[in-house]
Amino acid sequence: MGEKIGKVFLDDTLYPGQDLYSDGAIEDELLEIARDYHPEEFNRVIRERKSWPILYHFSHIRENILSWLPFTGEEKVLEIGSGCGAVTGALCRKAKEVTCIELSMKRSRINAYRHRDQDNLKILVGNFQEIEKNLTEKYDYITLIGVFEYGEAYIQSQDPYVDFLKIISRHLKPDGKIVLAIENRLGLKYWAGCTEDHFGTLFEGLEGYPRTSGVKTFTQKEFRGILQKAGDLKAAWYYPFPDYKFPMTVYSDEHLPARGELNRTEYNFDRFRLQLFQESPVYDTLLENDLYPQFANSFLLLIGKEQPELKTVYAKFSNERDRRFAICTEITRDEQGSLGVKKLPETKEATEHIRRLSRICTELKKLYQSAGIQVNECRDNSNTDDSKCASELEFLNGITLEDKLDTLLKEGRTDTVEELLFTYIEKVKQIHEKESFQKTPEFIQVFGDVDLKEGLKCAPVSNIDFLPANIILEEEKTTVIDYEWTFFFPIPSQFLVYRLIHYYLESDGKRESLKDLDFYGKAGITEKDCRVYGEMEKNFQRYILGSHTAMLSLYDRISPGKADAVQFYEEKKLEALQNLQIFWDAGKDFCEADSGKYPVRNHRVQVELKLPANTAKLRLDPGELRSGVKIHKLLWDNKVPAAFATEGFRLEEDTLYFGGEDPQIIITEIPEGISSLMIDLEFLDEKKTGQKFWNAYREQERQKGQLMEELKRKEKLVRTVESSKMWKAYRHVKKI
Repeated sequence: MGEKIGKVFLDDTLYPGQDLYSDGAIEDELLEIARDYHPEEFNRVIRERKSWPILYHFSHIRENILSWLPFTGEEKVLEIGSGCGAVTGALCRKAKEVTCIELSMKRSRINAYRHRDQDNLKILVGNFQEIEKNLTEKYDYITLIGVFEYGEAYIQSQDPYVDFLKIISRHLKPDGKIVLAIENRLGLKYWAGCTEDHFGTLFEGLEGYPRTSGVKTFTQKEFRGILQKAGDLKAAWYYPFPDYKFPMTVYSDEHLPARGELNRTEYNFDRFRLQLFQESPVYDTLLENDLYPQFANSFLLLIGKEQPELKTVYAKFSNERDRRFAICTEITRDEQGSLGVKKLPETKEATEHIRRLSRICTELKKLYQSAGIQVNECRDNSNTDDSKCASELEFLNGITLEDKLDTLLKEGRTDTVEELLFTYIEKVKQIHEKESFQKTPEFIQVFGDVDLKEGLKCAPVSNIDFLPANIILEEEKTTVIDYEWTFFFPIPSQFLVYRLIHYYLESDGKRESLKDLDFYGKAGITEKDCRVYGEMEKNFQRYILGSHTAMLSLYDRISPGKADAVQFYEEKKLEALQNLQIFWDAGKDFCEADSGKYPVRNHRVQVELKLPANTAKLRLDPGELRSGVKIHKLLWDNKVPAAFATEGFRLEEDTLYFGGEDPQIIITEIPEGISSLMIDLEFLDEKKTGQKFWNAYREQERQKGQLMEELKRKEKLVRTVESSKMWKAYRHVKKI
């Protein structure tokens, strides 16, 4: 019994006759998309419909969780809980036979339509426990992707999660593996304010599911206990980032993230979230204390009766791009235990992009030789068979320049940060200022017909990804890695310098303090240059994307957003600590007894002060915090502006910045006959006004420096003139 959709057979022998669960009308839309659109069109549909369920079920990123596994092409795979087929396609392309088990007929049809051209796919529709009794095959892989947490629904027993694994294990070949992906109950994103994935409530998993039932995720320790009870099963642990649903990188115990590497926090496409803290520096703290595995957002386990070998210890996907540039980078271990790096195409169209790496390597060696920089050795391991195309590179053990700079920054050695960064800026100039730059048609195609200034220099070959994250520092050598974005046409050297600075400063918030050091200006890059190079960068990113729409670019259009708890706290703290205290001198000078306090509400305080008798002068103390203050009103009887003195720095005519702990506005002249002072002050964001203050201060210092230089020049000129007059007079006297 069953039906055929394209080449896919749906076996409904054990289907109960109706779907026992459904997400409602959205599934009809999913079925329509799967039926009417080719998989290569799904990205466009996601962009147009701006819907979380459509993104979740049809994004190609979902397949990243499995596509890196080292299949030979001869495997038989059982996918349990295949749903709408988000990862089924990756299995069909990698394995010999794929059998899916799915309770919902509608979801099975969605899966069948989207993979209708796969002749190695069969879908069994019905309850797992009923279907499992009739399985006679043994499988190389059995997958549970986002399924194990529903174990209570799959298995009715006293210990459903343990029994689930016991039952599945019976259907493995002796060296077969279970591939299990699940959220970590202690994932850092939940501490930082993301809601629990299944229930949408804050801290539900962290607290041990006190209010819900039916779905559970586990900590690493809890999972190890389950594996032991299920027959002493062994597991190799992987950590997909940002999570297993949309993984762009897969780490392992043998290759954990480097410090500064985990800086993506846009998880909440489906639900509103709190943001309690910046996760990137917390990840760094976890990594420094060997705690990352316990707090990774998701787990991916390869489970076997014997300890699975980790042939691939790391996979990074660069497939949020045009199909011509979609690749995967893997770190693999060979039979001798040595690590190596492979770059592989994710699409047929990307094979040429991979094959050109060996030529790039050869050209960059020549280019970098004069600066004492080496290039990560690349060997083209491809042949005429596109399915086996790959480039193999050295695995290097040093630290990145980025990591070195961050270490110096953390130690407070900003001068050394600047010195080291500019060492490499000078190397860029040394390497790439060989000849005069001229635009070519190839340049315009990639970077646009931008308005570049005259006199720029270039080299005939340019690796624009010469960035701190791609420079490996070892004891005796410096090596460049990840040089895929190398172009064989002229590119201004100054653009490479701009990128080197930009991607270090802007890729992580912890480097914010360095922005005041004006690295761009010191490198000879003006504000106008930055705008032009920023436009070049946008054009380059559009070139990489082609017609593809990256998931992150849809965040604002799909996500319900986030609430920044730190910002909320700071605002409330400001309200709690910030008030306007007004002192009046009625013959006793300023004292606490002759003062009043007025609270700030929504960053503003408005007071009509009735002047006490015999008031000679007033002092306004706008709080105890550094802040900018905008004076909307300071009027006698709400008519005449009041003159005042202040130690605050004037940013504008009506805006002051107070950088000290006791800001004051003093009014010493009170006109006769005045009965009141109307006060309306707005407290401005300290970061913004503080930045304006420092910009204005630096400009004043610059002008002061110029004035001093001019005065010195004039003084020298005067001395020269006077000396000349004295010499002439001396000669005249001597002559007489």
